[in-house]
Amino acid sequence: MELKIVEWNINQRMNYSGKNMPNWIADVIAKEDADIIALTEVYKGNNWNEVKTAAFNSNYVVFETSNNTAGQNDIAIAININKLNVIYAKTYYPGTLGIPDCLEVKCKSKDTDKEFIFICIRIHASVENKTKRQELNHVMSVVENEDTVIVCGDFNNYRRGCVDNIWCLNEVSKICKEKNFVVKTPDGSSIYQESPVNIDYEFPEDHFLLKGINENDFTLFPYDRDFVENYRIIYKWNKDFQVCLGKDKSGKNIYDSVPTPFPDHAILKCKVII
Repeated sequence: MELKIVEWNINQRMNYSGKNMPNWIADVIAKEDADIIALTEVYKGNNWNEVKTAAFNSNYVVFETSNNTAGQNDIAIAININKLNVIYAKTYYPGTLGIPDCLEVKCKSKDTDKEFIFICIRIHASVENKTKRQELNHVMSVVENEDTVIVCGDFNNYRRGCVDNIWCLNEVSKICKEKNFVVKTPDGSSIYQESPVNIDYEFPEDHFLLKGINENDFTLFPYDRDFVENYRIIYKWNKDFQVCLGKDKSGKNIYDSVPTPFPDHAILKCKVII
């Protein structure tokens, strides 16, 4: 069975803006017609129920965390119940140091009867690098006895050019290799500029991690920023989410960025055969 999977950080960030989620987010999600859809930085207030109803029809069952009670961001996962049976959904409360925003769903293919774990995570941005490693290790450890696992989400890692011992792609890959996972990351950036002048300055924060998936059964798509066409007043730098305006008197760069509640991450997509 072939499944289309989508992950998107929609930048609601605990309702910092105090504004409604853009209704067109639902249209973008619905048009993807994916079998599994994972959303990070969800805020379950304002018009979330309205957007959720428009995004997910009766073919989906939607699971949500309650991380807001720990002062963290929520995650939502929608599963196409025409293709998949849901065995259970599990969340890990991120009020303890070393626990990321995390939602786990165990599914079973209606076509092949194969079971697999699907997890969406958000590694916390404002913690030490040591704690970021602990958060990823936690996710790996809870599924160490599972044969087939797909993890996706926002890893809040630094740019490609960062050296080891910083929370960079090499650090993510090292942890995953120790736990028998493979990291799948599109070229380019999922945040900030789409195409920085130097590849070392790309920020690929959104990834898939695979365990027990044959290489030939997985297709990774490029980061997708096409949704910027929905609101050009906000997305005024084409497909860039941030632009440098110059420097202040101290020589520090001044940036103009996409504000909440507008998404500021590219959409991560893949197809996988289960």
